Amino acid sequence: MAKTKLLGGVLLVLAVLFAQVGSVAAAPQTQETTPIAGTIQSITTQAGTDGTTIVVVTLLDDQGASQTVNLSVETAVALGLVTLDETTGEPVVDETKVGQTVEIDPTTVIPEEEDVHPIADILAEFFDVDPSVVNGYHEDGFGFGVIAQAMWMSDSLNGDAEMAGLILEAKKSGDYSAFTLPDGSTPTNWGQFKKALHEKKDKHNLGVIVSGQADDDDDDSLNPQDKEKKEKKEKKEKKEKKVK
Repeated sequence: MAKTKLLGGVLLVLAVLFAQVGSVAAAPQTQETTPIAGTIQSITTQAGTDGTTIVVVTLLDDQGASQTVNLSVETAVALGLVTLDETTGEPVVDETKVGQTVEIDPTTVIPEEEDVHPIADILAEFFDVDPSVVNGYHEDGFGFGVIAQAMWMSDSLNGDAEMAGLILEAKKSGDYSAFTLPDGSTPTNWGQFKKALHEKKDKHNLGVIVSGQADDDDDDSLNPQDKEKKEKKEKKEKKEKKVK
């Protein structure tokens, strides 16, 4: 009889434990996000990097700290911060909202655009690549002078910004086995690599690009095969002019 009571007690305890575990497992997991709240200081519209219009809202929270958030037009309309022009469909700021409080779901905020270094902008324009690519190489620890050299070397190999990145990584690791020079050989060090691609210190450096004195079509940036083709083309054009 005692054994029966003991067994019943154990079963009762186990049943209670399983019930508690089951209720915990069944409980929905909610992840709360704290809304961005404050008094609206200003509402403006501007073009984003992709050409779409974004709504910029500046808030002052209850601690007196200012915060600026970027919102899509759809989100701003839902919050009543802007309306859409019936004719053009363009967003129109509702100035009456300035001075009022608002709560914004942080998941609807458009991330801030990454600042690009001014030199990255100059190099990007010269080599016709996206500024964020050059800026990314710089953030990886490469100086702008070396980045410019890698860009020129990539051009000499008929490559692009991606190849320039591979050249930079090769310089960092010291492994140049992935590259084949115009003469069919493989460079073994940075100096040999630059020399083989006709990199000139007096013309191919960061200073001449920043000063606007560089020429991205300079013959020295061409590999031997392309340079020979260009010379033949120029000779042919001269002969044709003489015939005329």
